[in-house]
Amino acid sequence: MVASFPGQMAMTAAKAQSTAVTDDVEQLIREHARFVFRVAYSVLRNHHDAEDAAQETFVRVLRQRDRLNDIADPRAWIGTIAWRTAVERRGSGAEVDLDLAADFIGELRARGASAEQIVEHQEMSSLLWGMVQSLPGDLRDAITLSTVQEMTSAQAAAALDVPEGTVRNRVHRAKEMLRQKMASALEKRK
Repeated sequence: MVASFPGQMAMTAAKAQSTAVTDDVEQLIREHARFVFRVAYSVLRNHHDAEDAAQETFVRVLRQRDRLNDIADPRAWIGTIAWRTAVERRGSGAEVDLDLAADFIGELRARGASAEQIVEHQEMSSLLWGMVQSLPGDLRDAITLSTVQEMTSAQAAAALDVPEGTVRNRVHRAKEMLRQKMASALEKRK
């Protein structure tokens, strides 16, 4: 029996380490679940698809749990995984999430917005989103991560696998293109 004691200690230590890693993954999920969903939603523009992508992201994180101690910026790391997962899942057509639209309209109504104001806001949001979608892919991805997802340039660079300066340049170019498109669209409405 004495001979098995060191083996039991090794097994107990391994279980403790495994439990600590599992606890770390659970903590990472709790801290970043909303962020992961927002990243996925910004790519997929569909609530259900974004939920699926978020779940897939956490499965991938779980598979890489042995690397957790080596990760310097967990938010950027998990954001990169979420972004890539969502991009892989992105289909050709976007669906409109009617539940979210109804919630949004209800919120505007509760604030006292008139039907005309709601329609104008929806039109402006649709117009802006359409303009973002019409940007070249590299610019669209950079501005979505940097502006919509509020990632730093370094985090967006890690997600896109490009230098940080490239992200800043792409965001600047995207904003300029959006300003020009918006000015042109508003001019046509006059």
